[in-house]
Amino acid sequence: MAYSKEIIAYLVRSGVAKELARDISQDVLLKMLESDLALPPEKIRAWMYRVAVRKYIDQYRRDKAYLDILQRDFFHQERVVEFDQPNYEPLYTAVNELPEKYRWVLSLYYFQDLSVKEVASLLHWSVSSVKVNLMRGRRCLKEKLKKAGYTYDDFK
Repeated sequence: MAYSKEIIAYLVRSGVAKELARDISQDVLLKMLESDLALPPEKIRAWMYRVAVRKYIDQYRRDKAYLDILQRDFFHQERVVEFDQPNYEPLYTAVNELPEKYRWVLSLYYFQDLSVKEVASLLHWSVSSVKVNLMRGRRCLKEKLKKAGYTYDDFK
């Protein structure tokens, strides 16, 4: 399914390890096959993203203590995330440095091409909350990029 690759790409851009993103994507597809979904086709995409985010959060909570010990004691290098377009790397880096609520909203809206309604449905927020967080996130992102010496024209 085409959504599987989208979910993997979204999770990787959000900082999830590629293998874990693949596992989560498989879990989402398995859950979709096992459940009796009565959703219209246009809502399945948002449902899959919501399930993927929840599965990642569950996995993160389960492994948090173990990961903290490993990172502190064994892994001193930062995880490198591969991007489709190298000239966008500063943009993705800046987005990943934003507060989590802005990062999720901007990633879903811009990188995954979800509508405001789909983002609201996925995050269980109101449409107005998504719009406000998009505006604030864009403002923070613009400031970060400006401080780093980038302009809008650098990412066209």
